[in-house]
Amino acid sequence: MEPVLKDFDLDGMSVDQFVGYDNQGWLSKEPPAGIPVPRNLRRIADDPHKMSTEHFLLNVGPSHPSTHGALREILELNGESVMSSEAHVGYLHRGIEKLCESRQYTHLAPLMDRADYAGGILPETALAHAVENLAEIEVPERAHWLRAIAAEVNRIASHFLWLGPLGLDSGAMGPFLYMVRDREILQEILESLTGQRIMFNYVRPGGVFGDMTPDAEAKLRKWLAEADRRMDEHWDILAASELFQQRVKGIGVVSKEMALSMGATGFVARASGIDWDLRRDRPYGPYSKLDFDVKIAQDGDIWSRVVVRYDEFRQSIRMLRQLLDGLPEGPFMAKLPRVLRVPKGESYGYVEGCRGEIGIHIYSDGGTKPYRVRYRPPILYHLAMADTLLPGGMIADAIVTLASFDFCFGEVDR
Repeated sequence: MEPVLKDFDLDGMSVDQFVGYDNQGWLSKEPPAGIPVPRNLRRIADDPHKMSTEHFLLNVGPSHPSTHGALREILELNGESVMSSEAHVGYLHRGIEKLCESRQYTHLAPLMDRADYAGGILPETALAHAVENLAEIEVPERAHWLRAIAAEVNRIASHFLWLGPLGLDSGAMGPFLYMVRDREILQEILESLTGQRIMFNYVRPGGVFGDMTPDAEAKLRKWLAEADRRMDEHWDILAASELFQQRVKGIGVVSKEMALSMGATGFVARASGIDWDLRRDRPYGPYSKLDFDVKIAQDGDIWSRVVVRYDEFRQSIRMLRQLLDGLPEGPFMAKLPRVLRVPKGESYGYVEGCRGEIGIHIYSDGGTKPYRVRYRPPILYHLAMADTLLPGGMIADAIVTLASFDFCFGEVDR
C-alpha cells in the first residue's frame, strides 16, 4: 500500500507527512487529536493480530536534567522500548556567528565562551589561531604555553562535568559529588589565572590577557601532586563498578564507518577506532614539544568512550606537569595596534576541543570586523549520530547514550 500523505496545521506546526511502517509494508494512521507530530517522526503500526501496547510520544526536554542542555528529544515508545526518535534544537537562540559580524576582532573572544560554556578556553584559542593566521601575527612563545596550560586545565574541568552526570544517569550519586569537588579546585585555578570562572575572555589574538599568577601556579602544582591518586579513586568508585559496566558495555555503539561518514572527531572518533588527535597530528602551540599518548578503543560503545576519556584525564595531567616545568620566559602578548585591521581573505583556526575538533572559519573584507564567521561545533555531528542510536533500545539506555556524547548546546545553537 502506498503511504498516505496529509497536511496538518496543529497550533501553527505544519506536518506534511504522517505515515507508519511495519514488517508488512506502509500503513496510514491518523495522529491523536491535538498532538503536533514532527515531520520526520513516524508512528510504527502494531500487528493488529497480536496483543500489544499502544505507542505513545514522550517529550524528553528541553527542560530536563537527562538532556544535559536545552535539547528536546521526542521519543516514540512501545512500553519502555524506543521505536523512533527525533532531536529538536534551537532553544538557546545564541546567534553567535551573526553577532561576530558587528564586533571588532579583539572583541570576539567573549562570544566563544558562550558557545562552549564548559570549555571556553578552547574556542577562544581556535578563534585566535584564525585571526593570527590571516593577519600574520607572531605570538610570543610564552603565550602559546600559557594557552596550553589554561586549555588542559579547562579540558579536565569540562570532562568532570561530563563524567559525574554520566554516573548520575547510570544510578551513581557518590562519584558525581567527588568529581564536582575536583572540578571546583580547577575552576579556582582558572579564576586565579584568567580572572573568571566560566566566561574567561583570556585568549586574545596575539597572546593572552595576563601572565601566570603565583597563586594559580601554586594551586595547580598542589592539585597535580594529588591528581593521580584522585583519578584512581574516580576509576574505582565508578568505572570499576560491575553495575556501571553492565549499564554501558555494548550500548550506544558508533561503528567506525558511522563515525567516519558522519564527521565524528575527538573522543567519539577515538572510541570507534579512529586514531586522530589534532594536538599530535596537526600540532599547534607547544604540543609538538610535549610527550603524551593518544588512547584508541575499537568497540565504539559507551564504555569505550569512558575509557578513552579517562585516558584524556591522565594525559592532560601529564602535559600540565611538562608545561609548568618548561614554561619559557618572555612577553605574553604581541604588540598590536589599538584597532586591529585584518587583511582581506579567509582563514581557518582549529584546536582539539573538549569534545572534538573546534574550527573557526573567518572571512575578512579588509576591515576591523569579520565579514563572516563560521563556527564548527563537534557535537552537532555527534548529536546526529546519537539520534540514530536510540531506536531499538530501552528508554533508560537512551538517557545514558545521550549523556555519553557530552553535549553542550551553546555550540549547537551558535
